[in-house]
Amino acid sequence: IIAHEVGHTLGLRHNFRGSTLLAPQEMNNTEITKNKGLTTSVMDYIPPNIAPQGTKQGDYFPSMVGPYDEWAIKYGYIPIKTSTPIAEKPILEEIAAQSYKPELSYSTDEDVYDLDPTADAWDNSSNVLLYSQWQLNNSRVMWERLDKRYPLAGDGYSDVSERFSTVLGNYFQQIYYTTKYIGGQSFYRIHPSEIPSGVSQHRLPFEPVPVEEQRQALETLQKYVFAEDALSFSPELLNKLAPSRWRHWGSSPRVGRLDFPIHDLVLLMQGSVLRDLLSGDRLSRLKDIELKTKPENALTLPELFDTLQSGIWTEVIKPKGKPMKISSLRRGLQRQYLDILTAMVLRKESVPEDARTLAWYKLKQLDEQLKGVNSEDEYTKAHLLETRDRIEKVLNAPLQGN
Repeated sequence: IIAHEVGHTLGLRHNFRGSTLLAPQEMNNTEITKNKGLTTSVMDYIPPNIAPQGTKQGDYFPSMVGPYDEWAIKYGYIPIKTSTPIAEKPILEEIAAQSYKPELSYSTDEDVYDLDPTADAWDNSSNVLLYSQWQLNNSRVMWERLDKRYPLAGDGYSDVSERFSTVLGNYFQQIYYTTKYIGGQSFYRIHPSEIPSGVSQHRLPFEPVPVEEQRQALETLQKYVFAEDALSFSPELLNKLAPSRWRHWGSSPRVGRLDFPIHDLVLLMQGSVLRDLLSGDRLSRLKDIELKTKPENALTLPELFDTLQSGIWTEVIKPKGKPMKISSLRRGLQRQYLDILTAMVLRKESVPEDARTLAWYKLKQLDEQLKGVNSEDEYTKAHLLETRDRIEKVLNAPLQGN
């Protein structure tokens, strides 16, 4: 932290690509981290490095500044014995010419708002997709331990609630990093004239995320966000999540509903992820990337829509042959999905026209599939009938003109 703040006083900005130095498999190898460190720069925001289950824990935090820091400070502060400032230029150009090296890559505050999975605060490793999946698994282990071992001696149930919420926040932070792979691309500050002779230029300024990684990200989201058991907690744990009743200066005890609103919270988070994946901005990016890469290397809009519909409506599209019973959390997610596609079809959302057409097509497909299913569970039966009624009204809605 001290090195980070001193870096600011010396003129350095944040470098949110600093955490990409090591592969996930190297992060807990102390023979590597003691020599190379954990990051290329202390100017990143670095979370604690927590090993996946079954791996011996290595360093939690960096213990040295990184190669980017040394390079940037060298450029800014190396003593140069010259008679005029202009005479310094060749020496500075020689230092700056090293910028093509991966360990000297730079990405700062304004870059993190783009869909660049290599530029983020509080992420870790050169493969955030894998590292985040490890942390998602760690979160599930922590929830299991909260269920079985807590509260500890001297703790209250509000301590359990705070720990549960902390783990939940980290869980969805890892989900956020995963979503940036879908329709994502990395941006590199590369200037052709800075590539030294004899060094091949390995990348252009924009580099789309490989389609295999985008598909892997969709699988991760299905498993950890959209699946029926993605956010499943025992009744005992949910009944432990008590609010603090401490009232003193600076405290604001909760009033009104005191229990943990698990349905509302899960649906809010699932809906946020789903709306982000189907936002006009992301859908436009996916269309553009189809032109920026070979057809076989692009995640197309039809594939995205089909993957989401299959994963969210699995009970209908891939029935297991037993009496159908759709859980309450799944019913809520399916309604969110229907709301989003309805808004596209009725032109209440600004999305590419191809996306609007696909939304209409997927609703029509879903309507056909719903005709062949039934359920003896009253929740499920009502849900399926109401869904069909809504879809048919949307498909038959008159077009509105100006």
